[in-house]
Amino acid sequence: MPQTAAVIWADGPATSPYEPQKSDIRDWGTWIEGIISAFLGNGGLVYTSQAALFADLAHAANSSAWVIGDANAALNGVYMKVGGSGTGSWIRVAELPYSFVKLIDAGAGTANAIQLTSAIPTSASVLRTSNVFEANTGNVTISENGGSAKALLTNSGNQIAPGGLVAGMMIVYVDGGSAFRLLSDQASAAIQAAAEAAAAAASASAAAAAASAAGVNLPAVAANRMLVDNAAGTLRESKTFSQVMTLLAGAVSGIASAFSLDNNTLYKVRSLKDRWLDSYRLAEELNFTGGGVTATDAAVLQALFNRAKAAGRGEIILPRGDIALEAAVSIFEDGTRPIRIVGQGPNQTRFLNTSASQKLFNIGDAAQARTKDMTLEGFQLYAAVAQDNSGRGFNLRNAQDITFKDILLESMRNGWALGEGASATNDVTYVSIENCGANSPGTSATPIVLLGSGGILQIAGSAYRWNASGGHDFMQHINTSWNWDGLYVYGQHFEHFAKYLRSTGKGVVNLIWTGGQMDRADIFFQCEAAAGGSNRNWDIHDIQMLGFSGQGGGIGFTGSGPTEQIRIKNNVFNGLSDAAIYAATGEVFVTGNEFIDCAYLGASAPSGGAIIRVGQGFARITNNVGRRSSGSPGVAYRYGIQWDGAALATRSSGPTNSNVWYNFGASAETGTM
Repeated sequence: MPQTAAVIWADGPATSPYEPQKSDIRDWGTWIEGIISAFLGNGGLVYTSQAALFADLAHAANSSAWVIGDANAALNGVYMKVGGSGTGSWIRVAELPYSFVKLIDAGAGTANAIQLTSAIPTSASVLRTSNVFEANTGNVTISENGGSAKALLTNSGNQIAPGGLVAGMMIVYVDGGSAFRLLSDQASAAIQAAAEAAAAAASASAAAAAASAAGVNLPAVAANRMLVDNAAGTLRESKTFSQVMTLLAGAVSGIASAFSLDNNTLYKVRSLKDRWLDSYRLAEELNFTGGGVTATDAAVLQALFNRAKAAGRGEIILPRGDIALEAAVSIFEDGTRPIRIVGQGPNQTRFLNTSASQKLFNIGDAAQARTKDMTLEGFQLYAAVAQDNSGRGFNLRNAQDITFKDILLESMRNGWALGEGASATNDVTYVSIENCGANSPGTSATPIVLLGSGGILQIAGSAYRWNASGGHDFMQHINTSWNWDGLYVYGQHFEHFAKYLRSTGKGVVNLIWTGGQMDRADIFFQCEAAAGGSNRNWDIHDIQMLGFSGQGGGIGFTGSGPTEQIRIKNNVFNGLSDAAIYAATGEVFVTGNEFIDCAYLGASAPSGGAIIRVGQGFARITNNVGRRSSGSPGVAYRYGIQWDGAALATRSSGPTNSNVWYNFGASAETGTM
């Protein structure tokens, strides 16, 4: 086989062109002539369809023929005869010997579904060229000579961008199998046209700007000022920063008023670049430090809340600093648009009281529609003035679905009042206290959490501890007309409250108190339902109740109202100085608890002390264990269980050895079960 034409006529350097040898040219030409002669010698067989070729077998073996124009483009090609004349078959041996095919886009299709035609058929091996009839507006497909449409993609395999094909341009592409692919990426003509248009527009704009600037009379340059278009839109004026901020405040709030950076004044501004575009943001520049009798923060914050509610905003963002409230801020929201009031975190944003009996926040009110769907988050209440028994942090009535998150009470003895003095129609329901806490030293007759009429309170999370230094209770239910239905306390850590739960009203029903630790108390749970009431369906489990320095009993059930369905299980009672569990009446089920070094203390300790003491009621006490160490506070304890009064069939301590008591002064049990 001679050398190829590309080798024979290869380019040489511009200064020394390559001269091919005539012998190489003669060899190549002779080879080409031989191929042509062989084809013509066979009669130059050409058929317009494969079917026409297959119908003509009257040719010798190894005869060749071309199929050109079959409707199925894949059937076009070079064929060879197998078998003698009149017998055998034709087999396809090669593509038609075309290196490229020119196609025409006459506009028969659409801008994005192009239909091309050609005088000779295409195949998978040929290079294609075509004009573009009109610019595309989206993804492009091509159909050749009526065949199936396939996507036309860029060289890198992506869809053609809108305008990537421009009317009148030429494209070169190949068949990639599942899609056609451009040999170059999207039309440089389109890119070039866009660049030229942009350059022309920029030039025109610059000329216009220069002409416009020549006719503008701007104010003189001055330090710390800004240019502002006037209200009429006719000229620009030079304004100070304070003047600009006053204009901004009026534009956002709709209230035209002078603006000043006053440390004791809150103001409202909506930040256009804030991550919450529906928020009212209180400026970070202000440093709230209180102000005693001169404080006006409550009035300004009240006005802010009212405007936020009226405008349908969903959030108020508080700044860092101290905010002294001269009166209660009253928050009413009917749930049409849930609202969130959020500070920068405890010890960052602080609300201060200015009088002992003050309520800092009133949430809901009997005279308003029921307040719903509100979140208060990320700030601290601080008693700048020591609270008396009437003071409150958050006072809730006629409200539901209220959430407190990351709230810390510092020196506040009375934190939350839920439904205090409320009837069944303006009670408080569905309140969540999450990741909150209190450090509340001092003495008070009011607890941290006061329960009145309502239900469903959840206290969860463990970001902060609860501490009272023994001066008051953590939680009390006081309403004698209405009970509290649903109390759920999970995994909290308490230190030194007088009592953790005291139920002296009509009663708490449906309670789960679980997890965490209670360290020191006069009595941990004191349940004394009023006449006509009931403490019912309680589940106290998996808690550590720790005594200290002669403090406290565990769980006591007395009072005029009954005790019903009380379950006490899997708790640890350690170092208590009074009965760990005392049920004068009612229904108690005590199982799986551990009692360590619990006893009456000192010389005055009664001789009949017992860990569990049960009166006339319904009781089952099983699988508990108790021990006292030598020389421990438990030396005065004599019994594991004491049964008071006459024998009752409804009292049981389970099977023999169900409860185990070690190192107690007398027998495991005393009295008649």
